Amino acid sequence: MPGSGVERREKFVKPDIKDDFCGVVMNFQYCKCAFHNEYCDSVGLSRGASRAYVQDEYNKWLGERRSSFGTKCAAGGGALQGNTCRYCADGYRAESGKCVADDEETEEPVEDEAAEAYVPDGPLNSDCTLKQEEFDAEWRKYSDIDDRIEFQSRSWEAQQAVTSYDKMIDLMVLSFEIERDLEIERAMQAELTAYKSALVQNMKTNLLKSFWRLAWVTYSTIDSSRGVGSSYSTLLTEGLSVETVGAGLKVIQASIPSQSALAIDTGSLSGKAKSVGANTALEAIDSLGDPIKIATEFVKSSAMATLPSADISPEEVEILRTQHLKNGAIDESLRQSRETIEAMEGMLTLNERDIEQYQAEIEGWEAKEKARVAAVLIESCKKLSGQE
Repeated sequence: MPGSGVERREKFVKPDIKDDFCGVVMNFQYCKCAFHNEYCDSVGLSRGASRAYVQDEYNKWLGERRSSFGTKCAAGGGALQGNTCRYCADGYRAESGKCVADDEETEEPVEDEAAEAYVPDGPLNSDCTLKQEEFDAEWRKYSDIDDRIEFQSRSWEAQQAVTSYDKMIDLMVLSFEIERDLEIERAMQAELTAYKSALVQNMKTNLLKSFWRLAWVTYSTIDSSRGVGSSYSTLLTEGLSVETVGAGLKVIQASIPSQSALAIDTGSLSGKAKSVGANTALEAIDSLGDPIKIATEFVKSSAMATLPSADISPEEVEILRTQHLKNGAIDESLRQSRETIEAMEGMLTLNERDIEQYQAEIEGWEAKEKARVAAVLIESCKKLSGQE
């Protein structure tokens, strides 16, 4: 090309990761896992981890290809400018990315105002490396862990983090309910034990006071659709054969408030992390309060309820003693209560373990999202600055 000093130009064409790298350089199973969520068990990686691995290996391979292109350009007497090698014609030499005549004196490069060097913003240095401390503090604002982004539009890693959050929150709500109900069950067991003691000792006033409180709590829990109190419902039914007790139980049922203190809507918390964000969902759980305190106050409220008097004849006490002591109704209720408490405690232990597991999953997915964000920022910077 006379007068131009350039014989020909050759541009470095970036190979396609799926067409030129996967299945050619990289084992296809890793790529299938990364892009299609297939063969993940075969390679022993999650989809996100496989994607990060494939991208990292591709970037290394791409760097080697670029380096080879630059070496070939220089060996052929070419001038490398960005992704283009300008091969110089006879009588020209490569200098500062241009072809200049052999007899032309070297001039100081003139700054082209139209081609000012790209200056990256955010947590990046001029060479597109990360400002690590700044990136560690600010990476979330560049990520898809953002409540303003529709769930399906977020990255795979961000979606998995939020999904794990929702599963963890569901377990936290369940644990809240179990802790509250467990405390009520323990209080009812203690009240039944006191009732048994009063019945044995023929302490009419004490036995009815315990019996009425037990009935109030039982009916209240059943009325609020809680499973607590099921161990005692048979005991109350058997008490109906005593006329005074039967009338008293009707008074108690009539005095139970329509809105029980246990009627807390926890169902609306399910799926909150996807719809309003994990932080908002966790705050909603905190707003439920202390489950043990709620249970304690609920049981205490039985003392302020409208309860029947202790007016019961010796004959009626004897009937209760026969029904509840000699026939083993109290012992059976206590046995069922102990089994209920044991099952609740076991479920709490399992929930705590699973909550810790989901927390670890969340941290893992967030770490993968952080790595993805870093790769995106660096790649974007290199494209804009012509370093690719």
